[in-house]
Amino acid sequence: MNRQEVHLVLNPAAGRGKASSCRGEVSRFLSSRGLRPVWHVSGFPGEATSIAAGLPDRSLVVAVGGDGTVREVASACVGTGKVLGVLPAGSGNDYVKALGVGTGMRRALETIVAGRVSPVDAGEVNGAVFINGVGIGFDAEVAAGVVKAPGWLGGSGRYAYSVLRLLAGFTCHEVTLRLDGEREIRTKTILVAIALGTTYGARFRLAPLARLDDGLFDVVFSSEISRGEVLRLVPSALRGTFLKHPKAHLERAREVEVEMQHYVPAHADGELLDPTLAYHIRILPDALQVLRP
Repeated sequence: MNRQEVHLVLNPAAGRGKASSCRGEVSRFLSSRGLRPVWHVSGFPGEATSIAAGLPDRSLVVAVGGDGTVREVASACVGTGKVLGVLPAGSGNDYVKALGVGTGMRRALETIVAGRVSPVDAGEVNGAVFINGVGIGFDAEVAAGVVKAPGWLGGSGRYAYSVLRLLAGFTCHEVTLRLDGEREIRTKTILVAIALGTTYGARFRLAPLARLDDGLFDVVFSSEISRGEVLRLVPSALRGTFLKHPKAHLERAREVEVEMQHYVPAHADGELLDPTLAYHIRILPDALQVLRP
């Protein structure tokens, strides 16, 4: 890999313009370390994937934006010789947490310059690549509600607004889980998370023990719970203690099938998935080369 040239794929809309504002800082830092920054700006959803796909094999491709940008760039790097780097410039920045980079720009830049190339797993849900996690149910419903919340409430206010509206009409969902084609679990649940990373949605720490490089998903779900129990579980999901609750469960698997009785929202890496009642999710072991500290 030619480390003299760094391809940076920028989503200028990420982080409400935060991504664009860091461009000068990033260029100066890389140049001071003897690297040549080559910028590529995406202008619409999906363009970051096309940009990354068109770069030469063994390129160092750095996603500059939020988790949506990282997912787009990573999907073009999976199964190739391209190496993915991440500069966190979005609102959630979950993937850099799983990588051990953290959300600080300085540490992320140091990782681009001096990090180690490491293979990590990716996943595939109904044919689409993801790199951090799939959520079905409550967290995806919250994310869908945040989009519809009044903008004047701000980030935290829109989140609280969505949670409260969801609790007003709260219900558990009938779900069948099939793990590795061998185990079948039927339950009524508030959510199912199929995790590679430890967090998603910027706030939810549903799978604090998950690893990006163990060849397994952490499959987290609840059994049937009441509205009162949800009020206690939401804070535990934010603190990373969700799995300590007696109605929270963890399984590990390489392949997961999820069948729903009724449609509920679902997301992959924070992006809402097309409506369906069935999800087929499989691990892609060591499919992605990334830069880690």
